[in-house]
Amino acid sequence: MTRLFGTTRALRGWSLANLIANSGIILTGGVVRVTGSGLGCSQWPKCTTDSYVTLPANGLHGMIEFGNRLLTFVLIVIAVGNIIAAFRARDRGATVPRVRELSILVMVGIVLQAVVGGITVWVKLSPYLVAVHLLLSAALVSICTWLVHLAWHRAQNVANRTLVNLTRAAFVLTWVAVYLGTLVTGSGPHAGDLSSPRTGFELETIAKIHAMSVWLLVALSIYFVVKLRSRQSYELLGVLLLQGAVGYIQYFAGLPRGLIILHLLGVCLVIIAATALVLSVRRPTVVHEHDRESRTIPA
Repeated sequence: MTRLFGTTRALRGWSLANLIANSGIILTGGVVRVTGSGLGCSQWPKCTTDSYVTLPANGLHGMIEFGNRLLTFVLIVIAVGNIIAAFRARDRGATVPRVRELSILVMVGIVLQAVVGGITVWVKLSPYLVAVHLLLSAALVSICTWLVHLAWHRAQNVANRTLVNLTRAAFVLTWVAVYLGTLVTGSGPHAGDLSSPRTGFELETIAKIHAMSVWLLVALSIYFVVKLRSRQSYELLGVLLLQGAVGYIQYFAGLPRGLIILHLLGVCLVIIAATALVLSVRRPTVVHEHDRESRTIPA
């Protein structure tokens, strides 16, 4: 049990598993959407009026939606493992208490996400509630990235106030771009079910607004590469360029299913990269010269 939960390596493993699992369920949720299986289980918490599991009459759509629901239990098992590992970890100053708080927050978020998913089914896949459903999953990915950052005790670079604030602005803009992306999906052909409502926005217009937010992020990322020259800044710029390329290709190709799933993978990577960037910098603090472990980055 010590090897499974009581070591730094175990904590890192559980934290990384948490990140992978919470990213993965975004992809499986995308499969539900593009296959029109959002109402494959028409009830919640039951799948049908009379059964907690899918029935042959529900066909492939029922199997896909029910399978996605089952993954919630996998996430719960991993989250519990992460919590146990966090509480058995040796105290290293302020890091371990924060890891414990975040691991519990992930557990709470998974349960909340399941409830929101159920309500989404009740309202027949309202595009705005579906957007909240995705944003909650994305928030869990961001929190898990923070967990991984703390578990690996990654050093922070010292930057001036302007750079630190700009990384925070980029983090907020990332969420704006993701939200606008959910509106694009809710306005298009893959809203989860053929009978589910759409946002009512004109697809081309909302897609252009979404693209503008991404281009702003790209511009900020280029600035970070020039000023920070850090691994995190290069990673954010790289995933944004790849994500943008996939976005344009899928739009002009008529939104094929495979590219939509790939675009969702890009969403996870962008959130991870944006979170890692904002965690990688901090403002200067007064320290003794021999205690300096971070390099100062000019404005």
